[in-house]
Amino acid sequence: MENLQPHDWFFKQIFSNPLSIKTVLNIFAPKLASKIETSSLQLVNTEKFSEKSQKFMLDLLFSCKIDNDDIFIRLVFEHKSYIDNTLPSQLMYYNAVIWEETAKETNSYPPIINIVFYHGKRKWNIPTTLPVLKDKQLEDFVQKLNYILIDLNEIQDDDLIRNVYEDVCTISALLIMKHIFDDLEIIKNILKLLYENNASCIFLVIDYVVIVKKDLEKVEEILKEISGGEEKMMTLTEKWKMEGWIKGKKEALIKLIQLKFGAIPENLEKVINECKDLEELDRILTKVALANSIDEINIK
Repeated sequence: MENLQPHDWFFKQIFSNPLSIKTVLNIFAPKLASKIETSSLQLVNTEKFSEKSQKFMLDLLFSCKIDNDDIFIRLVFEHKSYIDNTLPSQLMYYNAVIWEETAKETNSYPPIINIVFYHGKRKWNIPTTLPVLKDKQLEDFVQKLNYILIDLNEIQDDDLIRNVYEDVCTISALLIMKHIFDDLEIIKNILKLLYENNASCIFLVIDYVVIVKKDLEKVEEILKEISGGEEKMMTLTEKWKMEGWIKGKKEALIKLIQLKFGAIPENLEKVINECKDLEELDRILTKVALANSIDEINIK
């Protein structure tokens, strides 16, 4: 993850949560959202697919069920200042890779719903159905690509804000990504919204804003204003720094396990990612340092 751009990193952090995907679909594709069995939404590890394509493909892949049928939902993130006209061929290629892998495991070819998420400044100009046919009678014979476009430039802030109390972190993340290239005064209102709702993701959002805007002093001024004074601002920034230390400790711990043992079991990675206590992370770190095998770590 350290090689990702800040937009990519923030996107992955927020939208790896299946509930965030359901929120996004409720807003941008309500008919599709109404058909998905919410409890069936699961993030799929795309590492094996990425190896097949010989490069890291920036996307998120979810499995879910619609009418008891297995479906893949693939979320692709585009934030470039220009429109990448190779995107359709990339979508088609990676869909083929997913089918190839799935056919080996289940002998099936489940539907893949492609969603392209865009927050760049240029107007999107790639049709959502390709190719565009003049002769409609050919449609039944021609291989086609469809994708859902989520373009934050095309939605009003008020349309997002009216959903904020259903999922404050996801809605605020959408607002932040929409306005990340704008003046910090606009972003201030979003940070205030997060602060007033005591949102757990506020520190993640602050990290993103500081990294992209490169103006820590101005961000600290905003934090002082929205928190209501110097003393409360200090409490907020101390919590922010603590979150940073915990996040850094988790990343270092996972990297150490990977270096020592080659891979990290899913249950162990989950324990580390869910831990919010520095002392507990230090205890796990000591166990890892002394262990001769992954089985010796023994953390529940």
